[in-house]
Amino acid sequence: MPLITLMNAHAAWGDLPLLDDADLSIEPGERVGLIGRNGTGKSTLLSILAGHTHLDDGELRVQDGLRVLYVEQEPVLPEAANVKESLILRGKLDKIEDEREHWRRLAKLDECLMKFELDPERSVARVSGGERKRAALALAFALEPDLLLLDEPLGALDLKLRQDMQYELIRLKNELGITFIYVTHDQEEALTMSDTIVVMNQGYIQQMGT
Repeated sequence: MPLITLMNAHAAWGDLPLLDDADLSIEPGERVGLIGRNGTGKSTLLSILAGHTHLDDGELRVQDGLRVLYVEQEPVLPEAANVKESLILRGKLDKIEDEREHWRRLAKLDECLMKFELDPERSVARVSGGERKRAALALAFALEPDLLLLDEPLGALDLKLRQDMQYELIRLKNELGITFIYVTHDQEEALTMSDTIVVMNQGYIQQMGT
């Protein structure tokens, strides 16, 4: 049974069409890459799946109880003394009432920060754009969603780190069983990261396949 299904989806900003008659179905465990030029509707599609952008027409079906997490292009880190404290605030880990679950999530966050090569004690004021993206990814995997939506998560990283993070994302996905949809402009990255590739053009899903 699909985790999430989009049928005959239309979305526009005023008179400007953003998404036109899109159909998409995501199965559990899939790695889906969305590729296409700027302005083709990739981020709009991701935002609709996240529930942040409403459809003008069509239907979005979401499996009951599905935990969806969206990592935007430019992640915001709440004001705090250091990276770990900021991510605790962003993920509301300090609001978990069950003490055992609270500490399990914090331990998972520490593990993910290490895997993404981030210093948890680094001042938020000194965090670069690439580090913000890695911090948001670390939190995303620590929260263990069922469906992870990633909008160009590795765009600000240098080539070596970008390649390392691609394989780390695949490894973590396989380890945790998280389904993810990944927006990128890089065809090689899409081929590396994805089981299924969706090619978008002018708001349409032009091609889709393995």
